[in-house]
Amino acid sequence: MAQAKVADTMSKIPQEWVLDQADLEDAKKQRRLSGPFIEKFLDKGELEVIRDDSMSLVEKVKSSQYTALQVARAYCKTAAIAHQIIMFDKAFEHARELDEYFSKHKITKGPLHGLPISLKDQFHVKGTDTTMGYVGWIKTYEGVNDPEKVHCVESQIVQELLSLGAITYCKTSVPQSLLLGETVNNLIGRTLNPVNQLLSCGGSSGGEGALQALRGSSLGVGTDIGGSVRIPAAFCGIYSIKPTHDRFSYRDVANTNPGQNTYPSSVGFLSTSIDGLKLIMTSVLSTQPWLRDPEVIGIPWRQEMADAVLERASSDGAANNRLPLKLGVYWTDGVVGLHPPISRGLRMVRDAVEKAGHKYSNGQLAFLKADGAHDIHKQLNLSGEPLIPDLEDSFQLRDPINLLKYQDLTLQGRDYSAAYSDYWNATANGEDGPVIHHS
Repeated sequence: MAQAKVADTMSKIPQEWVLDQADLEDAKKQRRLSGPFIEKFLDKGELEVIRDDSMSLVEKVKSSQYTALQVARAYCKTAAIAHQIIMFDKAFEHARELDEYFSKHKITKGPLHGLPISLKDQFHVKGTDTTMGYVGWIKTYEGVNDPEKVHCVESQIVQELLSLGAITYCKTSVPQSLLLGETVNNLIGRTLNPVNQLLSCGGSSGGEGALQALRGSSLGVGTDIGGSVRIPAAFCGIYSIKPTHDRFSYRDVANTNPGQNTYPSSVGFLSTSIDGLKLIMTSVLSTQPWLRDPEVIGIPWRQEMADAVLERASSDGAANNRLPLKLGVYWTDGVVGLHPPISRGLRMVRDAVEKAGHKYSNGQLAFLKADGAHDIHKQLNLSGEPLIPDLEDSFQLRDPINLLKYQDLTLQGRDYSAAYSDYWNATANGEDGPVIHHS
């Protein structure tokens, strides 16, 4: 099944974009695939497109410097070289529809008109597999052969992106089960870091990080529970944000242990620019997702709050003496210490923050395994695939914890949230606010 899936993916790549064997062998010898190596397969016009950031691309489509189809082809070709899960035919069809709409009405369909957006293989798109790294999910709906749902369900956030004029064109790789800071599964193997193939691309949104490092995408959608958009962004040299959970819709999005809501996952975003993150957040919130998903908190984008933070520093980062920023520095989780180079890097950031006139505060600080890994093994048993070695120590099958224990852990989680809220507010004083939130 896995081999058939790989063959199906390759069959969707236009023949003129398929690399020959010599190029593939050359790629294996490279430490770095991003930059000059991948760029040699693109023409001048395609390079100009993929080097642009998301905001600039939207403006150039709006001003007719680019067509939506031109942008889609450049990103699809780069994604094909990066070898992700391909949806190019639908992307080209949608791009042509957007160009026709713009030609007829002389206005864009929305703030994301003509912008290709990649999706972590957790989001459902009509007509396309969602595998979440499981062999047994191929050509099913989350492992179930339900003809009313297979390839028929679409995640709410995907619908919102399409309504805003975005072009969905590829899905990116994830680790089996999502519960790993690497990206490896039995479908396509391990996704490496294109900046340095000797290093990890991170996870669980690792395919997104790798694709954006190659400039095969300028903006993508992932999810994050314990670092799943932040780790790949840090490893691959891009930007990401994990919003507070329930800020964006998780409706009809696949997940591991979907019934576990004490330690919730968030829909998050990755981009090659900070402006790209703001663009997608403001755009999606403009659709009022809380009207379609009751779990989403009904709060629109609040520009005045963003402006209030920006006013606390000048354009060169220097502090506003009246109200400087205050940032938390998190040195340890109390279990594992930092490697010396990482500690040195954090100290450099802390010192730069202080030199710019800002302040800092030293940060202080089971539910994923509560079901005894039964959900994960249920998905593995669909095809008989093995648990990947990276997960063997943590997710062997065992008895779930009992209900009373789970409820007790839930109460402990609430107590921790309250205690951390009190600590957070205690970092404020009469002259400045609390430590700036990371999301």
